[in-house]
Amino acid sequence: MRFMPYVETGEFANVGILLWIPKQKTLLFKLLRRKYGRITQFFEELDKQVYLKAMADLDTELHRIEGLLKEGAVVTANPNLEYGFHKGIFEEIIRPRETIVRFSEQRAILSENPKETLTALYDYYVGRNFVNKEYQEGLMVTGIKRLLEQENLATHFKKRKVEDKVYSVSFPFVEERNNKAIRVIKPLFLGQTDSTAIIEHGGHWRLKVELLRKRQLLHGPVLFPVKGPEDATEGDHRHEAFEETRHSLEGQGIQLVAYEEQRKILDFAAQILH
Repeated sequence: MRFMPYVETGEFANVGILLWIPKQKTLLFKLLRRKYGRITQFFEELDKQVYLKAMADLDTELHRIEGLLKEGAVVTANPNLEYGFHKGIFEEIIRPRETIVRFSEQRAILSENPKETLTALYDYYVGRNFVNKEYQEGLMVTGIKRLLEQENLATHFKKRKVEDKVYSVSFPFVEERNNKAIRVIKPLFLGQTDSTAIIEHGGHWRLKVELLRKRQLLHGPVLFPVKGPEDATEGDHRHEAFEETRHSLEGQGIQLVAYEEQRKILDFAAQILH
C-alpha cells in the first residue's frame, strides 16, 4: 500500500501490506499506524491528521471486508472466476483509483505460513529492515566524501586501516603524516530500532578508539558525524539511548557533530594540526 498525498509529484511512501490467500479465501493486512514520523517528515507540509484519518478509514474498510469473508456472507456472483467472487473482491480492493492510499501491482509469493509472510513483507517494504547500520553508514560515507570533494579536501583523507601487527581498525577517512594517523572521520548511525543496539554500537566504536590510542596508533582527533533515530521523541527509549551514547562518546580526543552539520565537518577536516 502506498501513501501518495500529492498526485502532482508522484511521490509515495509504503505504509502497509495486503495479502490474499486464494485457497483459504482469506485476507490479511498490516498497516503503519504507529511510529509514522518518517511519513510526516517526508511530506512535511502535510497535516499528520490527514495521514491518520486515511489509515483509520482504510483499516475500518479492510476489517469490514475481512469480516465478510470470514463469515462466508459473500455469495459467488460469477462461477467463471478462477477463485470465485472472493478473488473479485480482492481485485476490486486493489483496483487503481485516484485516492490518497493506493496499491502497487499485485505479485504472487509461495508461502507455508501466510502470517509470517505478512510480517516479513511488512518489515521489508514498510519497516525497511534491510536498512541496517552498515547501509546507513555507507550512505553517510558517500555524503561526506562528496562534501570533502566540493571543498577540495578529499585528497587529504584516504580510506585505510589503522593497525599494528596485532590490532586493526578500518576507517573511511584518515589523514596521515609521516605514516601516522593524525586525523580521522568516521560517520556513525545511531538510529537503530532497538535502544540497546544504539548503546552497544556507540560503545563498540569508543572501545576501538581507546584501544588504538592505548597502542599509540592514533595521533590526533577523531570526529564522529552521527545520525540518531529520526522518529524518536523525547522520553522515547531510543531517544534516551541516543543521548546517553552521545555523552559517553565525547571526550578523550573524540568529537561529535550531527551528520547534517556540514560546516562543522568541513572545519574539522580543514583545521591545521601542529
